[in-house]
Amino acid sequence: MSIIIEQLPLPLPVPGLRHALSTRGGGVSEGAFASLNLGYHVGDDPARVCENRRRLARAAGYDAGALVCAQQVHGVALAWVGADARGRGAVSWDDALPAIDGLLTRESRLPLAILVADCAPVLIADPRRRVLAVVHAGWRGALGGIASAAVRRMIADAGTDPAQLVVGIGPALCPACLEVGEEVATAVRDAGKSAALCDGEARPHLELAALIGLDLATVGVTAAQIGRHQDCTRCRPERYFSHRGQQGNAGRLACVAWWE
Repeated sequence: MSIIIEQLPLPLPVPGLRHALSTRGGGVSEGAFASLNLGYHVGDDPARVCENRRRLARAAGYDAGALVCAQQVHGVALAWVGADARGRGAVSWDDALPAIDGLLTRESRLPLAILVADCAPVLIADPRRRVLAVVHAGWRGALGGIASAAVRRMIADAGTDPAQLVVGIGPALCPACLEVGEEVATAVRDAGKSAALCDGEARPHLELAALIGLDLATVGVTAAQIGRHQDCTRCRPERYFSHRGQQGNAGRLACVAWWE
């Protein structure tokens, strides 16, 4: 099977920006990780993961050895990366940037990756300042404001105008599949973002993309600037890895973005 690469649903084209979202097919991993698993940290054979990453890079058009990855922890920490970070985490989990869930850069030809399997990958691009961020946003990160934090860093460090930003939110759990506990729902309400909650038969459910959108609105990013992928990772197990759908034993998809 050949690799199928998707694009994040940006509402406007961004000149010079390249991005790719992997799917499951076209790799060499087996079993629960079949076949294009891109995560070194989930228990797959590292040699297979390395080959999968090489295949994705070749298909998408970036240098596999230049990829920058993070050891994601469902937090809200961000890191600016430049040429000196080239290759961090590309061929090993151990040298990925520790305890980081969002990467920002102004560097050309420096591919940044976020790994997901139900959480939302978020791409934020400033076409005028030529700044981009890739963010890992599960419900913890989204509620913690990681997307708006990335925008604030872009404003403070690069002079970004939020009105000029273009945002894409990748596939993640749909509201029907994202059941949460009452303590999470209470935290969402307390944050003033109850519009992202849905009623479930027994427990509340959360619309992750809506929560991210509400977070971005706090820094002046409007709904018209945000594109949202319509697929649910759990509802389409033939196409995406799903942590919940596979009960934790899941591979990882990658959202990779870079400036030409």
